[in-house]
Amino acid sequence: MEAENIDFYEAFKSYMVVNKREILKGNKLWPGFSKDILLNFLKFLLQPIMILIGVSIYVFYKNVEVANYFSESFTFKDFLFVILISLAIFKIVYFRVVLKQRFYMIEKIFGLLNVFYYLQMFFLNQRNNETPSVFTITMFSYLLIAYLIYFTKQVYKFNTYKKQFV
Repeated sequence: MEAENIDFYEAFKSYMVVNKREILKGNKLWPGFSKDILLNFLKFLLQPIMILIGVSIYVFYKNVEVANYFSESFTFKDFLFVILISLAIFKIVYFRVVLKQRFYMIEKIFGLLNVFYYLQMFFLNQRNNETPSVFTITMFSYLLIAYLIYFTKQVYKFNTYKKQFV
């Protein structure tokens, strides 16, 4: 960029003309969802600190009866649904209203919320009023906490790169 004396926008346009097909090739898992994001998130879940967090969550749920904190009309399933909807609303408000900018990579991360939503529909059967197992509660709590940490790290990394190049 500096050697050719062009600005970032022009350099990006010329880069995308050459490399667009290669970049979009990895996004064929589902429309609006990237396979690379899913693989990166799975690698993130297997980091030692995240495994330690997961074990800590399991020990917490094993020792604390979580069902006592919920009523028959508001269960853990409902709580999980409220958290997922809250995260989706946060995404819309923060990026569209507050920042008034859209970032492709960060928006792709929100596709993981769809995966969590469908997983919770499968594992936490909405028709049964039985309490989910400790393992199921741990799994979804772990995924949501890991998602929040992963999202925060990605936004921080994005802002760091943005400050370097803009």
